[in-house]
Amino acid sequence: MSAPFVGDRIVVRYRLGDATPADWRGDRAAAQSDVTGILREDGDPLVIDRDGTPESIPRAAITSVRILSRVTVRNSEIRAVEAAAAAAWPGTESAMVSGWLLRAGGGFTRRANSAVPLEFGADTDSDAIAAMRGWYSTRGLPTMIALPERLIPAGHIDGRPASGEVQMLVRDVAGLPTATSKVPVRQTDAPTTPWLRAYRGVEVDVEVAAAVVSASRGPVAFASIGDHDDPVSIGRATVTESTDGTRWLGLTALWTSSARRREGLAGAVLSGLVTWGVEHGAQRTYVQVEEDNRIAGNWYRTLGFGLHHTYRYVEI
Repeated sequence: MSAPFVGDRIVVRYRLGDATPADWRGDRAAAQSDVTGILREDGDPLVIDRDGTPESIPRAAITSVRILSRVTVRNSEIRAVEAAAAAAWPGTESAMVSGWLLRAGGGFTRRANSAVPLEFGADTDSDAIAAMRGWYSTRGLPTMIALPERLIPAGHIDGRPASGEVQMLVRDVAGLPTATSKVPVRQTDAPTTPWLRAYRGVEVDVEVAAAVVSASRGPVAFASIGDHDDPVSIGRATVTESTDGTRWLGLTALWTSSARRREGLAGAVLSGLVTWGVEHGAQRTYVQVEEDNRIAGNWYRTLGFGLHHTYRYVEI
């Protein structure tokens, strides 16, 4: 079970007792009840804002906690955001097979070398699986799929987990901080070798990595702070359009040297990329964060990002 972040909308189920809120249904025979709202404090007790009323629940009474999307999200909206994100990171070659977008990028990153179900009713039968396996096999790659929650019914695809939960966090672009002159941020339309090494280490295959991170279906920008040959903070931005016409600013590859954290560098990079995104017509923005990355998850939530949906990588 993923641990919620302050600011998440959650549902908490708990055993009723003297120290817990009364059952909202007024059922005197109930042994358990639940509260749905925004997590305000994650100590002991948990404090949840339920429609403007704070509710405190001791951890010892809690039987389950489930993170919900910040607002109600339809499956079609999940597909729309995933389509924009896939267009921003499409690999160096791709194909549509049985409702799935198959991406390959020389094995560089899971995102660029996985299939994602973008069409309603994407097939999960043996013929579709065989076709996907064949496509990846000819490229010397394992068959990895990204499974957004709810789009593929549970049990319809068996495989080996290849990641933990990844959270798609979203918000409107309006209201995000834009660039200031306090910290100079360099922006280019192509990644430099030092940028790529900051992103993936000194052993990175520069040619393959450059091709993958440059392969957006929309405009792309690369930001960095520090010396040209030794950046201390970087980020990447794209603007792509979802199937419902929304222009999405995708923020990826945000990294800051551990020796330079807490100096506002990541915020400066993000603000510079937001300014660039506004100039390219972005309306909404997303980031993708692994659920166990508590530092990044908390930071994005302080900026107003909220959970849209989650997905996992599975190798089949």
